[in-house]
Amino acid sequence: MPRTPSASHHRLSRLLAVSGMLAICIGASSQSCSFGSDSGGSDRPSFVTELSLQDLDGQVTDSFERGDPITLVLTVRNRLGTSVEVDFPSARTFDFVVVRQNTDNVVWQWSNGRNFPQVATTLTFAPGETKTFSWDWDQQGNNGEQVRRDSYEARGVLVYAGFDTNPLRSNQLGSTLIRFEIR
Repeated sequence: MPRTPSASHHRLSRLLAVSGMLAICIGASSQSCSFGSDSGGSDRPSFVTELSLQDLDGQVTDSFERGDPITLVLTVRNRLGTSVEVDFPSARTFDFVVVRQNTDNVVWQWSNGRNFPQVATTLTFAPGETKTFSWDWDQQGNNGEQVRRDSYEARGVLVYAGFDTNPLRSNQLGSTLIRFEIR
């Protein structure tokens, strides 16, 4: 007859997971905690995070007609051979941001003006698992107006500590900036 894990077994597993996270975070600033090293040191990152931009036909491109929806597709892959949990303080687990090219001037952020339940949320990635998050952006800026024809950069992230104060800070839970143009 199979044995069901006891509550104390679950608590011990959770304690070990939290202890492991704390060990990873030792040396991180009080504003950040990443799952691995973004500095290219001997620690290998746990995640590969990528963003692609798609047109109306679902084709990946870097050039869009003004007013046409832009589909932002964020993929996050667990590179490890073990499960990894990522904890969030609210129901907001991912976000997208668009800035004018070569600036930190945010013209649009997916979470801007949205209310999220203030309930702790955990995403669990199985070994090698990829999760995908997407949104169709209507090219409306945070001010509610159509953005102008210009060059931009976009980024998708699993929301990491410090993202709201510095959405462009390098972190393995965030994609690199993807350049595109609205013509």
